[in-house]
Amino acid sequence: MIEVAAALSVANAAFNAIKAGVDRGKELHEMAGALSKFFDANETINEARIKNQETSATVKFLAGKSVEEEAMELALRKREMDMKYKALRELFIYSGNGETFKDFERQRRIIRQRRYEAARTVAKRRSDMIDFVIILVGIGIATGVLVLMATFVNAASADQHFYL
Repeated sequence: MIEVAAALSVANAAFNAIKAGVDRGKELHEMAGALSKFFDANETINEARIKNQETSATVKFLAGKSVEEEAMELALRKREMDMKYKALRELFIYSGNGETFKDFERQRRIIRQRRYEAARTVAKRRSDMIDFVIILVGIGIATGVLVLMATFVNAASADQHFYL
């Protein structure tokens, strides 16, 4: 969750820079760097939410954080970013760049959908692999215990005085 906190910090700094630039009369295209940082940070937070949704139950259990704590942190970060996004959209509209923002949102939707599907697939594959390895290790341990028990039973039948 450190990456989410860092992303939120970057987003806040970028948002404040954009707002200050608009207040000073700068054009939005002059603040492309700050806009990019804001949207990159927003994307990082969204990817963390997807990763959290697709994480193996075993890994979540071993992570140490309570489910409620992790869910609340992600929900609060998302809410904060949603409010900043809304304010940013209003900055575009009030500065006469409403159409530019609509076009941006259309393009973003297409690109985001592709990236989310790819990220979800990777996260799901990783989660499945972790579960598979854990099950495989469990089967190996169970097989080892059965072989050990069979060895003791075999030794007991060879030597009638051997007790378990």
